Amino acid sequence: MTEFQELLAAVPPPAGRSSRFDQWDELDRRLGFAVPQDYRLVIDAYGPGCFDGYLHVLQPKSPFEPIRLGSFGAQYRERIRAQIETGRVIPHAPDRLQPVARTEDGDVVSWVVASAGESDSWSLAINNSSRSEWLSFEGGIASFLHAVFVGGLRLPFFPEGFPSSSPVFETYPSVEEVRSLVQ
Repeated sequence: MTEFQELLAAVPPPAGRSSRFDQWDELDRRLGFAVPQDYRLVIDAYGPGCFDGYLHVLQPKSPFEPIRLGSFGAQYRERIRAQIETGRVIPHAPDRLQPVARTEDGDVVSWVVASAGESDSWSLAINNSSRSEWLSFEGGIASFLHAVFVGGLRLPFFPEGFPSSSPVFETYPSVEEVRSLVQ
């Protein structure tokens, strides 16, 4: 069984998921690089939603900007640049960081973009919401999710109880469902 198959078994994707993202070429063009294949697998298997009530994989397309891969990445890099201007030392140049996931607490998981044509070999940088602690992970987002939900990886800034002993993936409500909640 592959790591990805183990992840699917440990955290089942939504039942009956029928739509897949089909605009990968357009996304790659907008971002200026081809997103890694493992990211495509995660998006196609799970779609928009949250892992165990805490970890969100950013989406290639979404009506909700805070989880949109492109726009969140641009905002994040601007925040990192501002921190560098204040004298904070950041282990990676802002232009080499492309966020791929975030937590409820504001921690960010980013691809460390090495070479645009080598996206499947990119590593990850994870930093906590205060931006003071940076960790490295040698692998892509699918391997990271596997490490967290199957391999028992615990990051020092993850809350107690995450991940849970029975992790779940919950899809986001539709725009219509959100509207009905606020009316």
